[in-house]
Amino acid sequence: MTGRWSPDQVEEALEGFDGTESRALRVLWEIQELERGRRRRKERQDEDMVSFGDMIQSILASLGVADLDRIRELDERWEEVAGPQWGSNSVPVVVRNGELLVEASDPRLVRMLRHDAERLVIRIAERFGRSFVTSVRVVGPPWRRGW
Repeated sequence: MTGRWSPDQVEEALEGFDGTESRALRVLWEIQELERGRRRRKERQDEDMVSFGDMIQSILASLGVADLDRIRELDERWEEVAGPQWGSNSVPVVVRNGELLVEASDPRLVRMLRHDAERLVIRIAERFGRSFVTSVRVVGPPWRRGW
């Protein structure tokens, strides 16, 4: 029989056995029911579980912070993607709501890099897609900004 038995069907079947066999089969059936319940609870928990990485991505997305993998790649390949003028004089900090925050190595470079921001957006779009970075904000080093 491949179908699942109801508790009444089990009781009816157990009536045909003597006391010891009936108790043993009843215990086995109850153990099986407990295991089924555990499996169902575990399946529900597994459905409800979210990986830590997915949770962080979700939180960051709700804050407007871009995909961490692309930010990491941008950081790792900054000199290559940004070119020599940007790569040697600045570092990418974060991408939020399409805006890339870049920290210049020297406060005197901020104006020069801001002037070239549109070209940087185009280079990043070629590598990562248009929606990743839509604007660039250049700031000086933190010790110069009073952080």
